[in-house]
Amino acid sequence: MPLRSVAIMASVRAVVWLLVALVAASSVQAEPARYDNYRVYKLFIDRVEQLELLQLIEQFPDGYAFLTDPVHLNTTVKLVVPPHKVAEFVELDRKFSLKAEVAFENLQTVIDRQLRGRRETFGWTAYHTLEDIYGWLDTLVEQYPDVVSPIVAGQTYEGRQIRGVKVSYKAGNPAVFTEGTIHAREWISAATVTWVLNELLTSDDPAVRNIAENYDWYVVPVANPDGYVYTHTNTRLWRKTRSLQNVLCYGVDPNRNWDYMFNQGGTSTLPCADTFSGPEPFSEIETRTLSQYISTIPNLSTYLDFHSSGQLLMVPYGHTREPLDNYYELMEIGTKAITKLQERHGSVYKVGNIAEIIYIASGSSLDWVKGTLQTPLTFAYELRDTGEYGFLLPPEQIIATAEETLDSIILLVSAGQHLHLAMKFLTVCFALALFGATVAEKARYDNYRVYRVRIQDVRQLELLQAIEQYPDGYRFWSDPVKVGTEVLLVVPPHQRGHFSDLRARYGLRAELQTANLQQQIDLESRPSLRKETFGWNAYYRVDAIYGWLDGLVASYPGVVTPLNVGNSFEGRPIKGVKVSYKAGNKAVFMEGLIHAREWVSGATVTWVLNELLTSTDPKVRSIAENYDWYFFPVTNPDGYEYTHTTDRQWRKTRSEASALCRGADPNRNWGYNFMQGGASSVPCSDTFAGATAFSEVETRQLSDFIATLDNLSTYLAFHSYSQLLLVPYGHTTARLDNYDQTIAIGTKAINKLQERYGTTYKIGNIAEAIYVASGGSIDWVKGVLRTPLVYAYELRDLGRYGFVLPPDQIIPTAEETLDSIIVILEEGANYGYH
Repeated sequence: MPLRSVAIMASVRAVVWLLVALVAASSVQAEPARYDNYRVYKLFIDRVEQLELLQLIEQFPDGYAFLTDPVHLNTTVKLVVPPHKVAEFVELDRKFSLKAEVAFENLQTVIDRQLRGRRETFGWTAYHTLEDIYGWLDTLVEQYPDVVSPIVAGQTYEGRQIRGVKVSYKAGNPAVFTEGTIHAREWISAATVTWVLNELLTSDDPAVRNIAENYDWYVVPVANPDGYVYTHTNTRLWRKTRSLQNVLCYGVDPNRNWDYMFNQGGTSTLPCADTFSGPEPFSEIETRTLSQYISTIPNLSTYLDFHSSGQLLMVPYGHTREPLDNYYELMEIGTKAITKLQERHGSVYKVGNIAEIIYIASGSSLDWVKGTLQTPLTFAYELRDTGEYGFLLPPEQIIATAEETLDSIILLVSAGQHLHLAMKFLTVCFALALFGATVAEKARYDNYRVYRVRIQDVRQLELLQAIEQYPDGYRFWSDPVKVGTEVLLVVPPHQRGHFSDLRARYGLRAELQTANLQQQIDLESRPSLRKETFGWNAYYRVDAIYGWLDGLVASYPGVVTPLNVGNSFEGRPIKGVKVSYKAGNKAVFMEGLIHAREWVSGATVTWVLNELLTSTDPKVRSIAENYDWYFFPVTNPDGYEYTHTTDRQWRKTRSEASALCRGADPNRNWGYNFMQGGASSVPCSDTFAGATAFSEVETRQLSDFIATLDNLSTYLAFHSYSQLLLVPYGHTTARLDNYDQTIAIGTKAINKLQERYGTTYKIGNIAEAIYVASGGSIDWVKGVLRTPLVYAYELRDLGRYGFVLPPDQIIPTAEETLDSIIVILEEGANYGYH
């Protein structure tokens, strides 16, 4: 194809995608992220293994968020823990002796507190939007036309101006540049900068008048307007710019993107990371245009950069601890400044270069101004506080913070005047980090939403697969593997704004299924439903199920015998029973709850077992007495117990996969075509196959037991959800072994299943009916043991409730399932399999 034609087609595609995005944006209403019941934990790092753990969490956050970076031993960090991660964190706390303390029980209440106090007139009892700040700057230009002039110091990715003002009382003054809110979430930065600006114009204090009138002041309150707006409209914890990096990730850390010692430490090359430095220096229009403007300022003597939190006064550089340039002069001035700052309200600051006082952090504005422009005085403030609120400082602390800061600025500028230097400030984000309580508690999913998403094209598929790889709190209830399929996606409250953006940009058809997942979980597990005697109007825990099995052994001594194939990773027995009315029968194996969160699986297996013992229906009696039945309702007891005690959404085993990650997917861990597709090698993934085939003690012992059953003719595995009857194999869509006969039998079975309640199932092999998924139990039973009839049920429903099927659907699900099992055995006998 001629290059011109290729270019035209590319342009047409670009226009089409733009139109799609615009149409989608008009139909999707953005909403702010929320952090209800997200906890913030404070943690002191005193061991290397603790530091390594926290750095691993920082690299693969999956919903966690650090408010301060874990970089040194003997430092305190704070970590935001979403409700669904609390239980996991408690376990990590115990394992690594984190000794974490709860800083905030509910992060949203802290955020709400920050939003109080806004009035029609601009002031410093509240935090203001970008629009309000810019409107106030315009007012200053009108009120002080001979002193204040507007400046545009740069442009943004989303088309905003980086605006500020110049304050000049006379010509020939040395210049001071003040920069605020380069990190979007550090609101106290902009508030302090505007308060100081107001004082320079209105104060009659002689010391303030001196620096106001003997320097030209270039004041830019918001150096990252797009990000700052985003913190008000979408996600309060947003830090970066808003440029598009890939299908999933937005933004670059604008204080790691400057072209001086770029990427020389303390930065990330991962686009989703908070400290992503960008693909190259000055990749961001904000840093590029701002640096160009700063380069034009004549007689620049002082550069002051404002961040939060940590109560630090920092000097260059961030890439090295070596005392470069006029380090000792800056330290002398800085020491005097923080002493002065402490006098007013008692706030204690520390002074030092970035690398020594916080951590290595290269590519900052402060370092560029010092290293490239050779500006004499360059300082970066990390404003209040030392960690109680971090960058969520309550608005009632704005004025006090600004007052003491101005006290120190006066000293800095005056000292610089005396030494023929000038001053400026940098910062590197401080936040808070981790963990808490040693009392075990459940993960919660309050206001987590479940969406049904239709995958319409390859771009959407690639987006969802990127989210699956880097979830950051998202959870898939079904895997995104093919165009033209639907997935259920759990969206945590802190990702609402992000998800709204993605829906608009990619034209995602997302239908809300559940507005509050926790309510659904609460309904599913109501204690009032559980009676003293075992039944099927509620879901029961491992001990209750095992107790019931023991009761059957006692009640039916000639028919029911106990089985125990071994113990789980955490030492629980993997118990089952054999039901046999006479010798010489062919055997049927019933496997339940290999995936822990699929509760209806175990409930269905126990209900069918009860019917085989108690029903008087002739067809039930026939299959009960003419087959030997091996029932294992809970083949993943550790995981299943964990769904009751800790995290309802847990799927895997509970083995130790890595320092951070627990468990392997026991239905990807069997030794037949292991890791041949549809499984993950990432230990934190829900589909992590394990380090090797049969690495999990549960699958190893269960397979050893099954291999001893020389009369096995039928193997039935039970999962949820999707209403499918699946046949081997999961690694290929090829029709292997007795595929046609298995499908014919299964088709009659699902037709029978539909008769009772109208429930519609589909049938097919795993790879074609759902997706490629290798290493499953039914594939091993079929491929290694050559068992004639092998099926896996994906039970109710189609996604309305998903894994959290209400208990009033247990019996209907089990009834229709037993109808189909009868047909499988009858038709199998007709084919000579029994």
